This record gives sequence, structure tokens and C-alpha cells, in this order.
Amino acid sequence: MTLLQLLLLAAVPLVAHSHSRWECPAPRSSSTGIKNGPCGSQPLSLYQSDAATDEIKPGPLRIIFEESIHHTGSPFRISLSNDGTDDDACVLLDHIPHNDCCRPGFFDESSYTKYAVTIEIPNVKCERCSLHLSNPMTDKNGSDGSPSGIGCTDPDGSCFSVYYSCTEPFRIVGDENAVQRNEYSCPDWRSVNEDWPLVWVGDNGEDVDVTTSGVYRRESSIWSEDFTLTTVPNQYRQDAGGLCGEQVTATTTSPTTTSAETTATTASSLTNGTTTTTPTAKEGNNESNESKTPPPTSAGIVVASSLILRIMILAGAITFGLQSLII
Repeated sequence: MTLLQLLLLAAVPLVAHSHSRWECPAPRSSSTGIKNGPCGSQPLSLYQSDAATDEIKPGPLRIIFEESIHHTGSPFRISLSNDGTDDDACVLLDHIPHNDCCRPGFFDESSYTKYAVTIEIPNVKCERCSLHLSNPMTDKNGSDGSPSGIGCTDPDGSCFSVYYSCTEPFRIVGDENAVQRNEYSCPDWRSVNEDWPLVWVGDNGEDVDVTTSGVYRRESSIWSEDFTLTTVPNQYRQDAGGLCGEQVTATTTSPTTTSAETTATTASSLTNGTTTTTPTAKEGNNESNESKTPPPTSAGIVVASSLILRIMILAGAITFGLQSLII
């Protein structure tokens, strides 16, 4: 195997991850880089009815999703699939603002930025339903993503790049008044969430309008240390229990950002629309151990080649930003 082949193999784990995914309910795919919506290569139609082992009741439901690479102002949308198919999804909550406070560690899943929101599940009966997560990359839209810009549209619209994630199937057990999901007429999501804010924070701290579903600009707000949004009514923050309710307190916040750094970075992002992070590193032991170093082996060369490439890529990431590496 040539040195070039070894270097290419070493690069694979560095570019295999990307941007956002479900944490709870469980995602169908662990990938955070799915760009073909709504669910990538694992459509709901592939799942048999007995695959839906989790049951959800209509009403408030705590959900959790996470971000693996920071994209300033890139909002989220949550939808509910039809029964047994990902088609004809109902939007449950749109214009969920981005948390600009943190920079998750690209290789450390425990540092991913978590989001916890309580949504409303309609009173339906469904044997194989799924939640869809959409994440338009409005940080790539230039002036169109500014408060005065035209924004971009999704799904099947003009957003330059969108990341998707879908949950594994679950059952919805409605009451005696429930209708079948495939007979349910989706209401406008605003009619169910009338007190959801109409503006978020855009570039340079300016208000950005979020009244139109499916049209996105850079939209941010402040999230708390328990991963809930501080600028919405309590019904969206309270732990509604159920499938995901107990998992929020068990997770840890990103080790890459301290409380003081989070506060400073949040203030900076809401004022300037962008944030910066200064990398730090520990100095190693400078003692010479040359007399104890054995001759290099083939395995050692492979490891060294992989390490060198990783260092080169990380250096490039620090210089140009992770966002310039992966669109």
C-alpha cells in the first residue's frame, strides 16, 4: 500500500461527521451529515410494523437533538411523518433558533451542542410514525441570510445546504377521539404554537422576522445550561417526561466551553453575528528519549502517517475554520 493510500485512509474518519442529528427519540442513522431529505437512505417504508416498539401519547413531548459542527444562526424545523411513510409530513415546530454560544468538538461526541424542546404531538393513531429534523445552513447564504435579505426556502427550495435526521419509528396512541394519521389534516404550526416568538436575533443583534414557515435567515437566541431555550414560554422548556424526559439531566455540557466563555461568546455572537474561538494546547515533555526509541516498523510508519495527516488537517481547520472544510 502506497503512502498516498495510507494518507487517504487516515483522512476518512476526519470527514465522516458533519452537523446535526436526533438524540431522542433515537435516530435511524448515527450520521450527522445526511443531505438528502427528509431521511437519507433509510426511508420509513423499509421498517415493518413490529419495528415500532416505543409508544408516544398525544400532547407535550420532550425531544432532544444535537449539533456536531457550529453553524452560526442556522435554525431547525421539526415535522411528523405520515403512517409508514416519510411523505406528507406535518410541521410541528418551525424556526427553532440556533445556539451560537458553543463550538462542539468535531471528534468528541460528548461535546456536541444539545437542544431540548417540548413539542405538541397531535391526537392521532399511528403504527409507524417518525419525527423529522431539518437544519438549513443559513450561514452560507451571505446577504440573503441577513435580517433584510430574502432568506432561503426549504424543503426543495433555495437553501444552499440542508442537513436532515429522522427518528426510528414509534407508535402514537391517541384517545377515543383520535383520527388515523393518514386521515389527519395538518394545521398550520403557528395555530398550535401561537406564543412562539415572531422574531429572533439576526446579524449584528438586529431582529430577524421568522413569521413565514419554510423561509430561513440567520436566526439565533440564548439557550440555557440545561439545553432549553430561555426566550420562549415555559411550556416549551418544561420537562414533559415520557420517552426523552429523563435524559437531559444525565448529559454533560460541552467541555470545550466554560460558563464564563459561554457567556462571553453568546454576547459576542448576538452583537456581531459571529464568534471566534482561540485554540489552546498543552506543551509536551521536551526531554529527549532518542536512546530509548526503537527502530521504526511498518506499523509505526502507518500510525505516524495517520498522525501527521490529522495534525495537518487540524492545523488547517484552526486557520480557516471547520466550516470551510465541510459545507
